[in-house]
Amino acid sequence: MIRNIIFDLGNVLLSFKPDEFLLKFTEDQDLIRFLIQNIIRSKIWLNLDRGSISIESARHIFLEQFPEKKRIINLFFDDWTDMLIPIQENVQLVKDLKDNGYDCYFLSNFIEEAYTIVIKKFDFFSFFNGGIISSLVKVIKPEIKIYSCLLRKYELKPEECLFIDDVIGFLLPARKLGFTTIHYNPKSDLRQELNNLGIVI
Repeated sequence: MIRNIIFDLGNVLLSFKPDEFLLKFTEDQDLIRFLIQNIIRSKIWLNLDRGSISIESARHIFLEQFPEKKRIINLFFDDWTDMLIPIQENVQLVKDLKDNGYDCYFLSNFIEEAYTIVIKKFDFFSFFNGGIISSLVKVIKPEIKIYSCLLRKYELKPEECLFIDDVIGFLLPARKLGFTTIHYNPKSDLRQELNNLGIVI
């Protein structure tokens, strides 16, 4: 029986759409694609998720790499956490699950400085029993250790856990450990998918 519902944060509970955010500063689609490819999808960004580098250190590295893009890089790093906006229907889902007796957790690749901001900014974090943030444990999905860290810290049984993530590759290790999983698609009805698994809310 599933007792524990585990949510990813980015693009499951908090919108993370850098392509839309960058339109605040430029309409140049080539520049936006360049920034996403070379910043958001870079190894440096992964190191931010891993907690092995600070956000300001990353900013300086990118400025050194791409000095001709200094203005927009600084604009991005000054305000980038503003794009982390709650996905209200899913936030409501967490509350409904909690109200119906389920324990809720989060498991997310997330930058420490951003987590410090959102946990103070958004009260929905009070619905959770706990969670694991990659930058705080220095391990990232899909490394098996981060899933085991969640199980160990909260003494959870994988067969009693459901994990929801928008990245298929992040679900595979959870399945290997015995989690039930849902691949989140914003076009699908997550509440109905939960009902299909016998989780009635």
